Amino acid sequence: MASLHAFELLRSFVDATWPDAAPAPCPLNWDNEAFALPQPFDAQDQPQCWGRVLVNGDLWEQQSIGAGDPAAERWGETGSLLLTVFAPVNAGSQPVRAQLTAFAEMCRGQDLGGQLELQDVHFDPIGTKDESGAWWGMTITIDWFRS
Repeated sequence: MASLHAFELLRSFVDATWPDAAPAPCPLNWDNEAFALPQPFDAQDQPQCWGRVLVNGDLWEQQSIGAGDPAAERWGETGSLLLTVFAPVNAGSQPVRAQLTAFAEMCRGQDLGGQLELQDVHFDPIGTKDESGAWWGMTITIDWFRS
């Protein structure tokens, strides 16, 4: 679990930036929130995508050496921002890859107010289906560090 502070920084950044960065509409579903899936295809028979976002916290550790108050020492928190983008089954991987590439470009080199840095990007080449079996997706993982 990521800290509330890290989650809120990432959520604010993604919510503010993604609508303009996405190459086509791609609504995002955050964990444990109500979400209405888009129709699989639009009026022009183009596949519609949607994404599932998760924020993972891996480690919260002391970054400084000292014998003083632990609360006054430097602490670092690491984790991952995961996005799985889904398109209708049999629509091909290009719509998903376009969305994931745009998300990676949006996050590349970002420093969120000097409080959280987005770092390495990992593409998972393995596709997966959602719980209904009607949607196929791929995942991108972006490492982050908060000091």
